[in-house]
Amino acid sequence: MAEDPKKHETEYVQNMSQHYKQAAEELLHAYQRNKEAARHHEAGAFKAALHHAKLSKHHSFNAHAHLSDALGMAEKFDAAQPWPSLAVRPPSGSGVH
Repeated sequence: MAEDPKKHETEYVQNMSQHYKQAAEELLHAYQRNKEAARHHEAGAFKAALHHAKLSKHHSFNAHAHLSDALGMAEKFDAAQPWPSLAVRPPSGSGVH
C-alpha cells in the first residue's frame, strides 16, 4: 500500500512547525533568563547573574538548533516542490483577477 503524499507532506510541515514553536519557546526563556541576569548583575549578585547568563546561553543554543533544523527541513521541502503555479499567478492584492 503506497503512502499518501499529502499525509506525508502534512506531517512534514507539522514537524517543521513544531521546531519553530520550540525555537520560539527557547528564545522566550533565553530572554527571561537574560533579564534575570541583568537584574542580579545590577544588584551586585554576580554569581546569580552568571548562573542566569549561562541558562540564557543554553536556551539560545537550543533555539538555534531548532531554527537550523526547521530551515534545513524547509529547504528540503522547497527543493522537492514543483512551484509552477507561483510563476503564473499575479501577486495577491495586485487587482488582476
